[in-house]
Amino acid sequence: MGDKQILYFVKYPEAGKVKTRLARDMGTEEAARLYKKAAEKNLAVLAEVEEPFGLTVVYDPPEKEAGIKVWFKPFQIEDFLPQRGAGLGERLEHAFRFAFQRRPKELPVRRVMALGSDTLALTPQIVTEGFEALEAFDCVIGPAKDGGYYLIGLNFEDAGIFRNIPWSTHEVYQSTVQYVERERLSYHRLPMLEDLDEIKNLKGGVLT
Repeated sequence: MGDKQILYFVKYPEAGKVKTRLARDMGTEEAARLYKKAAEKNLAVLAEVEEPFGLTVVYDPPEKEAGIKVWFKPFQIEDFLPQRGAGLGERLEHAFRFAFQRRPKELPVRRVMALGSDTLALTPQIVTEGFEALEAFDCVIGPAKDGGYYLIGLNFEDAGIFRNIPWSTHEVYQSTVQYVERERLSYHRLPMLEDLDEIKNLKGGVLT
């Protein structure tokens, strides 16, 4: 594990509860199937990262704990954390606090990255680049094409970076960068990727 931790944010792949925008075009069952496939594909990508790191599945909704653990049992993942908070900002804040404070002082976690499970075209190299960047920068951000981000990482606990952000808008990434610059934090920008949100994101058969 070393000093590195990934918080892998997932939703239970229940039809009608995930990827609602995608479901409008292809139906709830197919949207849920594609989301599940994307989440599993990204787990396979993480398995190819050469550096050791801890992996925590941060799941929603909390009452689906049993189903989440059944889903991830073939991947031999044992560390789970329910998402807590009224919105994504509070959930990220809670998860990062958990990651930085859970380990004893003699074995601290120094580099934590949160990663969305529906990102398309993620590579092991991008994950490695993120961890390496956190050796020199306070923060690392992977922007998404819709104006959000698919990855955010810190080398210290900073709840402020998740507050007063216009979540679920195209201004999430820019608002986060503005906070980072205002606080005079250093940051590294990862390659821009897409999330699985609309049929147009599936061009080239990346999941089908």
